[in-house]
Amino acid sequence: MNGDNDLSIDSFLSYLTIERGCSDNTIKGYAHDLHTLKKFLIFEVLNNDIAKFDWGTFKIMHLRGFLSYLYNKKDNKTSSIHRRVCSIKAFYRYLGDNEMIEKDPAKDLKYPKRPSSIPKFLEVDHIQKLFDSTTNMTHRAILEVLYSTGARCNELRSINIEDINFKDRSIIIRAGKGNKDRIVLLSERAANLLKQYLDSRREEVLVNTGKKRAITADAKKAAFLSNRGQRIANRTIQHFIAQLSKDIGVKHTTPHMLRHSFASHLVMSNTNIRVVQKLLGHASLDTTQIYANISDDFLKKEFDNSLPLR
Repeated sequence: MNGDNDLSIDSFLSYLTIERGCSDNTIKGYAHDLHTLKKFLIFEVLNNDIAKFDWGTFKIMHLRGFLSYLYNKKDNKTSSIHRRVCSIKAFYRYLGDNEMIEKDPAKDLKYPKRPSSIPKFLEVDHIQKLFDSTTNMTHRAILEVLYSTGARCNELRSINIEDINFKDRSIIIRAGKGNKDRIVLLSERAANLLKQYLDSRREEVLVNTGKKRAITADAKKAAFLSNRGQRIANRTIQHFIAQLSKDIGVKHTTPHMLRHSFASHLVMSNTNIRVVQKLLGHASLDTTQIYANISDDFLKKEFDNSLPLR
């Protein structure tokens, strides 16, 4: 199996796209990880002799060497290395299942231990400040929906008009992380602001766009549009939220921090952890459990700051 033009990687990525239905971002992540691994193996193991490249000839010590290189030379975080291990194991498993290699060297490759980190979240008054700081109807609707639903940024931009049900104040998140659909709920305030946006600002954008050029089929379906009449981009959402937080003097805020805040506030209000798990779309309760740690830490901080004699 020669590595000049890597048919093995291409075949694996096609499998992820067609059979597993992975998102574009996921595919890009796998491609980056595997091509980075290949460059390392060619340079460090084969001394730049690409003619000798064969995925089936490498051993677990070579893969461990790659992870060590990432950790020591490239200063990768544990979470990044964990993702690389996932990519390598999935790729080699695919090669083995399709009889493209005789032995899987990644089978016993260990995941790095992740330090237990507390997700960053905003306190309620900071979120209210964020909401109150903008008169832009699109921005306000996006902020309210992100916080009310706990949706990821990419999930929010993927919402179509047909996914929204105002009668029961719910939205279907289609093909979220793990390619699974789920239902999220809107607060009464978020639902009202979203409806105002859809009935006024969104319609205004479509009319203005239609005067300049044909409206795309995707834009007609999309709930959230940019000023140019296209489905809003992740980067646009990330940028305006960061700018708002900077303008009002609260800590740097990202869309994912609103998701963390949504989950943290629910847990601190004694919402059943399994309900939070379902709303967030977590496959494992262990992933959601980290928000339970926030509750204890937050209570301790409030206690320490509030006790008169401390």
